[in-house]
Amino acid sequence: MNKKQFVSKLATLRPSATFLTVEGYRNEFSELADYSLIFHMSYEKALERSAAMLNGFVPTNDLEIIAKDELLASFSKSLSNIRDNGGETDDTYSKYFDKHGNVIKGIKLHTRTNTLFLYGLVNMKRVILPGLYPTDDTRRPLTKVKDRLRQATPVGKFRQFKMLPWTVSSIKVENLTLVPPGC
Repeated sequence: MNKKQFVSKLATLRPSATFLTVEGYRNEFSELADYSLIFHMSYEKALERSAAMLNGFVPTNDLEIIAKDELLASFSKSLSNIRDNGGETDDTYSKYFDKHGNVIKGIKLHTRTNTLFLYGLVNMKRVILPGLYPTDDTRRPLTKVKDRLRQATPVGKFRQFKMLPWTVSSIKVENLTLVPPGC
């Protein structure tokens, strides 16, 4: 299956948020896992919900106050970029459109590498084979707190997946089983 066929199948899905399963995804650390995603979900809406959740968070120390403020500023900047650029934060990725001219949320093409990416909100992850992740003891305490706060929001649950034959076994959605496009 080539990229055009793969995207055309995704274009036939209902345009509202739907569950999609990524089976046998192997990441750059050799972890093998199955994912359940909420596909066709708007990253802009996830940013809005994340900002609202973070606004309701009551910090318990100075580090959390700084982390909250910096994350809210980051979410606000991302929202402005998306709104100013018609749904994209930069020109790194190309969008795909259905036959009616509507953007197909959840799929994009990296313009420099010509790599197809699928993205969505992770609903569930089942690790089949753990990966070999490097330890990073150089992270500052503020960075750790920001990561912890971000992970508690919808933005922290968004993931993107490279659609290459050696990274994904199959995609299952709405009674369709798709294999990733060849290179």
